[in-house]
Amino acid sequence: MKHFLWLPLLLAGGTVLAQDSPPPAATPSPEPVSMSEPAAVTLTAPVVMPVAVPDAAPEPVPPAPAAEVPLLPVPPPQRVPPVAPLQLETAGRWAGDFNAGFSLSAGNTTGHSLNFSLDSTYTRPEDKLSLFANYLERRTRSETNGLITTGITDLQWRLGSRYDRDLSRTEFGFVGAEFSHDRVLDLNLRSVLSTGLGWHLVKTRDDLWDVYAGLSWREDYYAGDGVEVDGAVRQRYSTGETLFGEESTHELARGTRFKQKFVLYPGLLLGKGTRATLDAGLQVDINKTLSLSVKLQGRYDSQAPAPAEKYDLYLITGLSVRFGR
Repeated sequence: MKHFLWLPLLLAGGTVLAQDSPPPAATPSPEPVSMSEPAAVTLTAPVVMPVAVPDAAPEPVPPAPAAEVPLLPVPPPQRVPPVAPLQLETAGRWAGDFNAGFSLSAGNTTGHSLNFSLDSTYTRPEDKLSLFANYLERRTRSETNGLITTGITDLQWRLGSRYDRDLSRTEFGFVGAEFSHDRVLDLNLRSVLSTGLGWHLVKTRDDLWDVYAGLSWREDYYAGDGVEVDGAVRQRYSTGETLFGEESTHELARGTRFKQKFVLYPGLLLGKGTRATLDAGLQVDINKTLSLSVKLQGRYDSQAPAPAEKYDLYLITGLSVRFGR
């Protein structure tokens, strides 16, 4: 009950204190920032760090003038000897001739003969490759008492190659191979392999002359039951041989050339026989391509079976076609 008596007094005192205390100050509102005027910014001077400057390079010392060298007299230029015309004309190129001939007979004996030959070389300054080929055929037709006889009376062919390599200005080595057939001798095939050394006796533009010697190996195959060779009937015969040869080419006049080759094959052992071959020809130019040719061919074989002769000799005329230089 006493507490309720103090309540009016407390309310009256609080009212008096509220009237006596001043009202709280109003908080000023922030002014709007103008976008048209930039705000002032205080700048601070940058800190400059010291930079080390290298010392100036010393000025280069000019080089001392070189001592004057006395000029020596210049020798006159040496004249270089020209290359041999033969090398300039035939180096790395083919050159040669192709010959053809034909003959015909009529009457009591009708027949014809034809021959072909090829002789070509591929020459470079230090070596030479030679190719050659010959073909000869004779056919006859005869009539006796109403009986007609035809046949091949002669058929020969020969082809071969040889490679020469210069060892010095005057010496050369060679290897060669040759194959041949002769119907008259019943020789189906003869193969000869050879090698040796040679010497250039003359080597100019217009004249060539070589001699050579060496060894060869010959192997023969005969037709039918064989032929008598070295005292016995054989179908196959092999033997070693030596060889000695010489060949030359000559420019007799402008447009006239003569060429010859002779090779001797003695048996390597006593009693093995001897062979020899001869090829010679004269050519006269008609123009830059065509020439008239006359050729002489000879063959000798001491072991030729009877009744065949030991030697054959042919004189052939015809036209020659020249190619290369």
